[in-house]
Amino acid sequence: MKYLFENIQTVSELIHAREKTILLTDFDGTLTPIRKHPDLAALSEEIRQILIKFTQDKAIFLGIITGRSLKQIKKLVNIQDVLYVGNHGIEMEGPGIRSTCPEAKKARSTLWHIYMKLFKSLRHIEGIYVEDKGLSISLHYRAVKKRGDVEQVSRTLHAITKPFLERNMILLSEGKMVYEIRPPVKWNKATAIQWLLTDYFPLKFNEDVLIIYLGDD
Repeated sequence: MKYLFENIQTVSELIHAREKTILLTDFDGTLTPIRKHPDLAALSEEIRQILIKFTQDKAIFLGIITGRSLKQIKKLVNIQDVLYVGNHGIEMEGPGIRSTCPEAKKARSTLWHIYMKLFKSLRHIEGIYVEDKGLSISLHYRAVKKRGDVEQVSRTLHAITKPFLERNMILLSEGKMVYEIRPPVKWNKATAIQWLLTDYFPLKFNEDVLIIYLGDD
């Protein structure tokens, strides 16, 4: 893996050599620092102005790909002419596209049931945050201080999700001090980018384009 700021001169030369650059970026941990609570994340004015300049440059196309819900990421960024990809690719909205995975919608009632069970079972633990993102659930334990509580969170989560996992009704993954519960569909950040490269961008751009992705995972 090559790191952007260690190769910035090479990247700059590549950008100026192409007619079009597609810049895709994550949000948490990339455009903003990771916070103890996801509601504390905010886009700085400096970064906001940089992103606005990107959208005003006809040679640059900007997309933000995140695990946050589409509604939430649009509110946090609040910039026009940006491709927003939420819930790890399940939801997309931007120039020429507005899409939600239909299979994911079918899992909504199951996810709500799991959310309520997790909330009721873990609400006594200080620092825990069960986040309902509509078409997925995030279980944040970054602010949980006691090791015993962290272990209880893990045990409770796996006990609640086990029957749904066994019936292939959900997917469970772990990130940076967060568990993600998602519908049993193919979408994640990697598959979302792959779909954009094969099915979305070729319809919009005929030029030889440079594609850059910024992210912490």
